[in-house]
Amino acid sequence: MFSFKPKSLIVGLAAILSLTAIPLSAEQITLNSLDGTVSMTGELLEYDGVTYTVGMLAGAISIDASQVVCEGAGCPNAVAGLTSFSIAGAGELAENLMPTLIEVFALARGGDLDVTINADGSRTYSVLEPDGAVYAYITVLSSDTRNGFASLMEGSAVISMAARAVNATEASALELSGKGKMNSAQQERIVAMNGVIAAVNAQNPVQVLSLDQLGSIFEGRTTNWAQLGGPNAPISLYRRAESADTTEAFAAVAMAPYGHRFTPSATILNSDSAVSDSVSADIYGIGITSFAAERNARPVTLRSVCGELFEPSVFSIQTEAYPLTQRMYLYTDGKVLPDVAVAFLDFVVSTEAQGVIANAGFVDQSASRAGLDAQGRRLAQAIVSSSGRPELLQLQDLASIMLDADRLSFTLHYDDNGALDTRARADIARLAEMIKEGRFSSRQMLVFGFSDNARPVNAQLISTQAVAQTVRDEIVAATGRASLGNLRISPIGYGRLMPLGCNETDYGRRNNNRVEIWVK
Repeated sequence: MFSFKPKSLIVGLAAILSLTAIPLSAEQITLNSLDGTVSMTGELLEYDGVTYTVGMLAGAISIDASQVVCEGAGCPNAVAGLTSFSIAGAGELAENLMPTLIEVFALARGGDLDVTINADGSRTYSVLEPDGAVYAYITVLSSDTRNGFASLMEGSAVISMAARAVNATEASALELSGKGKMNSAQQERIVAMNGVIAAVNAQNPVQVLSLDQLGSIFEGRTTNWAQLGGPNAPISLYRRAESADTTEAFAAVAMAPYGHRFTPSATILNSDSAVSDSVSADIYGIGITSFAAERNARPVTLRSVCGELFEPSVFSIQTEAYPLTQRMYLYTDGKVLPDVAVAFLDFVVSTEAQGVIANAGFVDQSASRAGLDAQGRRLAQAIVSSSGRPELLQLQDLASIMLDADRLSFTLHYDDNGALDTRARADIARLAEMIKEGRFSSRQMLVFGFSDNARPVNAQLISTQAVAQTVRDEIVAATGRASLGNLRISPIGYGRLMPLGCNETDYGRRNNNRVEIWVK
């Protein structure tokens, strides 16, 4: 039986309804209008990814899926046979990465690709089979992270591109609208890494700036390079709009914590690449852009409040040591996800796709290595900031173990309860595949647990040992004991030793709660 419960009179609702004569069957669902004013409950007869067909005594009602939210056990999830889906959100991904990923996805299937530019500026990619038949229509709309989540909410996209993690307000609203749990492993994927950089002209002698100095520059308080040890010349500012993902990420770390506000005197440009190109052409310019769009500009090194220096590099972004690192996400609709969309998502996080991501200028998630020499500054900083002889002895022990070992770029972050985050779990799966391939045969894998300084030394040592042991156990479980071969995995907790960031900052404390993987 079908019940219709209007909560208010909606003009034009009939425009999305049509009657047919299909017999009643299947499971019961509830369809709620996007504005919450109309609710309908009935039996789902058919869903083709575009239209719900719901049974009633007089026949059936067909309802445009983009106008409603489905609730109930009978709501569809993966939609077999549907060939069209849309992706919307972060412009950096939409314009500079997604087209290449879709192209390689098509070629990997042995087919080809056609591209159509639509009236709203979106692009529809027709992924063709080897015989010319259409496998999938993928529409990509470039906007920003917030609009990507809005598209997911309203149903105009089933995949949202984001240059940051979904926040609590967005996640709650999406869950209430029937889109599922955004921060679950099933709906949150990290497709690439990136970083926000402060870029200057290659001829500019200023090499190092603090986040506070950068904030002061973009607030318009610091206006001459001579104030920063550079030439006596006015500073020219270039950036994106405040709603742009790159600008938002910079503001969250370099502006808001220090009470800075953007000056309106900056030149506002419509892409990160345009910012980099403008700085390259202006010897006295400085711009906020992305690592992927660095081009011919030169990024400055960042100095933290505790004196640490951070250079943007592939390794520092992979390990998230660089303070302005960005994770680039794909979020999915928890109810409506065509099989072809699932196949595409599987591809974008595959080993094959990592090379595509790197070639597009982004930072991929494959494993890279750095020896102890590359950690020299961090080790020196740890020695200088140690609180006494016990910590110095621990550092001596740690350094002796690290000798002749290489650090892998997998840095597994955990929360205050010791729970690993989404990226950490994905990295464990990647590490397990490497072990299965025999890439660490006859080696020792060192699993080092580190923390912030929020608790007493002994408590930190105990907790980091427990986290390191948990990671070791999860690596073994993901690999399978039969596939470990003669690899030895040793978990060791070192508490607050060797911080990646300053414990004086929220970002530094979060970054210090981590597990590092070394191999010798």
